[in-house]
Amino acid sequence: MKISSNTQIYGLLGYPLKHTASPAIQNAAFEALGLDALYLVFEVEPNVLEDAVRGFKALALKGFNVTLPYKERVMPLLDRIDRSAQEVGAVNTVKIEEGVLIGYNTDLAGFIAPLKELNLKLCEVKALLVGAGGAAKACLKALINEKCRAITILNRSEQRAVNLAQHYSYPNLKVAKFNEQNLKEALNQADLVINATPVGMYPHVDASIIPKHLLRSDLIIYDLVYNPIYTKLIRDAMEVGATTILGYKMLLEQAAQSFKIWTGLEPPREVMLEVLKLQLGVEQ
Repeated sequence: MKISSNTQIYGLLGYPLKHTASPAIQNAAFEALGLDALYLVFEVEPNVLEDAVRGFKALALKGFNVTLPYKERVMPLLDRIDRSAQEVGAVNTVKIEEGVLIGYNTDLAGFIAPLKELNLKLCEVKALLVGAGGAAKACLKALINEKCRAITILNRSEQRAVNLAQHYSYPNLKVAKFNEQNLKEALNQADLVINATPVGMYPHVDASIIPKHLLRSDLIIYDLVYNPIYTKLIRDAMEVGATTILGYKMLLEQAAQSFKIWTGLEPPREVMLEVLKLQLGVEQ
């Protein structure tokens, strides 16, 4: 990769950032389209977040992604918030245009894309969403936008799930505490199950949010965890014959949408997918 005085700089803002596939994905996309651009990692400590964002503007960066723990904290530091970010209440992509910082959110599009690959009519689907954190917030809004037939949220802290649900006056939305009995009842009604918790994430690779004996072959299991690629939940689901959606597919679409926001160009998804798989150790 050649660096020139005209090289456009993009990056990832977060803390900590020890392992991320974003630079490899975005730099491969820039190279594939012959763009004079470079994507870097900016690991910024919380006490200097505001200074960092001002610095990005002063240094004329063209844009940056935002990850934990800054998706909400960065919002007051921006000049404009796109509707996509207003809907979720979080920003994960920022475009800098003539010194104006504009915040977007690609989580909704990233989450829905793999479901649309299955040609699902979500208006006919009953969904079980496990978790009530930032990831769950985007999933819930996306399901509501698609007029999902029914949604149940289960979370260990029931109050947190209530707090999430109360932002939406959706008629077919239920909330309950995550326990064995409520899980059984919710699964009996569900077609689609989404794990929006970190359970099963490396290094806890033998943990699953749902016991294998409760899984069925007619379920669609969508695990947002992508490290490891094949979580215990996904492995168990495959063994019982369920349809599975791997978390890296959401990650890929999030990255592709960010690329499109920044450049206005159609992202080279096949190139980005190949590099992402290589980074995550997925069999080609």
